[in-house]
Amino acid sequence: MLDPIDTGKRVYVLDTSAILFGFTSIEGIQVTCREVIEEVKFGGAAPYRAELMKNEAGAKIIEPSQKYVEIVRKKMSEVGEVGLSEADIKLLAIALEFKDKNFHPVIVSADYSIQNMALIFNVNVEKIIHRGVTRKIKWISYCPSCKWVGGVFKGGRCPRCGARLKRRPTSLSSK
Repeated sequence: MLDPIDTGKRVYVLDTSAILFGFTSIEGIQVTCREVIEEVKFGGAAPYRAELMKNEAGAKIIEPSQKYVEIVRKKMSEVGEVGLSEADIKLLAIALEFKDKNFHPVIVSADYSIQNMALIFNVNVEKIIHRGVTRKIKWISYCPSCKWVGGVFKGGRCPRCGARLKRRPTSLSSK
């Protein structure tokens, strides 16, 4: 990860939107994962921004420990957050790993799913573009046809009528 001397510093964990919208900070360390750099490469001035961030801004590209990736996947399943990409999962894992090593991670993102998971993990979020997520959300299943309501959203079909299930939010208690 980073040198032990940096412990306690703010670490900005950048997602694709943070890079595309030109987020920079001089007060902390900027990190991301290889998958985000790959996402950034597909469009307009994005390749230039990715190179600038990687080379000139001093951002570090980090691979999270598998342990933290699994923690993120497990929690996603528990709260029905199904729309996260591999890059999103790794960014959350990186933030958790830094948090466990006494850094102060801040995820910089416009993505509501990332923001929700960060709130669930009690990781700070710097919201860009939108107002962002303000409460922890758990997604539950429901059937738009027969009105059946089930447990945590995992996709699939209604057990009663066979229609495709949808999801709706419910607030998570602050545990």
